[in-house]
Amino acid sequence: MSLLLRSPHPWLLGASLLLCQLAPAQAAEPATILHLSASAQRELPNDQLNATLYIQERQPQAAQLADKLNRALNRAKADAASSPKVTISSGNYNSWPSYDKNGKINGWQGRADIRLHSRDFAAAAELIAQLQKYMLLEGVQFSVADSTRKATEQTLIPEAIAQLQHQAAAAGKALGKQQQQVRELTIGESQPSMPPLMMRAKAMTADAVTEVAIPEWQPGKSTIQLNVSGRIELQ
Repeated sequence: MSLLLRSPHPWLLGASLLLCQLAPAQAAEPATILHLSASAQRELPNDQLNATLYIQERQPQAAQLADKLNRALNRAKADAASSPKVTISSGNYNSWPSYDKNGKINGWQGRADIRLHSRDFAAAAELIAQLQKYMLLEGVQFSVADSTRKATEQTLIPEAIAQLQHQAAAAGKALGKQQQQVRELTIGESQPSMPPLMMRAKAMTADAVTEVAIPEWQPGKSTIQLNVSGRIELQ
C-alpha cells in the first residue's frame, strides 16, 4: 500500500528540498591559504679565479704618461698570450693632472688595470707572478664558475620544493587539514656567497725585483643557495 502525502502549501515542500540540497555546500569548511618559503644549499669548492693587476705612473707630460701605461698594457697582453688557459681583459684606464702648491699643473698621473680569469689556478699563478715584475696586484678572488653553479641549481630545485611541501604538510597536520595543493610557485636564482678578495698588494716600485715567487693558492669553498616560495592551499 502506498502512502501519498499532500501539502496544503506545495511551495513549502519545494523550498525545503532546496535548502536540503544547499546545506552540504554551505557547511563545507573554507580552504586555508599559506604563503611559504624554503631553500636548499650546497657547499662547493671554488673553481674559478679572478684577479686584477694594475700599473700606476706619474710623468711630467700627459703623452709620456700615456706611452708608459700603454707599453705596460701591451707587455701584459704579450705575456698573457703564452698562457692560453688564462683569459685577459682590459679594466679601468684613467689619468689626471697633479698640481703644485700654487695650483699649477706640474705633472700627470694615471692608472691602467687588467683582469685575469681562469679555472686553471696553476697557470694563473704563474702568469700573475710574471706580471708582478712590472705591475701591482690589486686582489685575487675565488668563486664558483657559472657552468658549475647552473648544474648545481638543477639538483637544488627539487630539494627546495621538497622542503616547501614538508612545511605545508606540517602546517596541514597542525590545522587538521590533510590535503595540500600548490597554487603558485616561484623559484629564485641561486645566491652564491662571494668571498672577499684573497689578497691585496701594497704600493711598491715596479721592477724592484727580477723574479717573483709563484703563489700557492688556497681557493676555499662557496655556498650556493636556491630559494623558492609558494602559495599553498590546505583543505
